Amino acid sequence: MKRNIFLVLFAVLLTCCTFVHRHVIRAIIKKEPLPKAPSWHCWVPEKNRRAE
Repeated sequence: MKRNIFLVLFAVLLTCCTFVHRHVIRAIIKKEPLPKAPSWHCWVPEKNRRAE
C-alpha cells in the first residue's frame, strides 16, 4: 500500500516537473539555445534571465 502511494506521488511530481521544464527539455533535444530563465531564478546569471 505504501509503495503504491509512493509510486503515484512520484509519477505526479515527475509529470509536474516535466510540464514546468518542457521548453528546456525541447531545446536540449533539438539542440537549440536554452530559453532564458525566469527573473526570480537568482542562481542564474542576470544575462541569462528574462527581464520581468
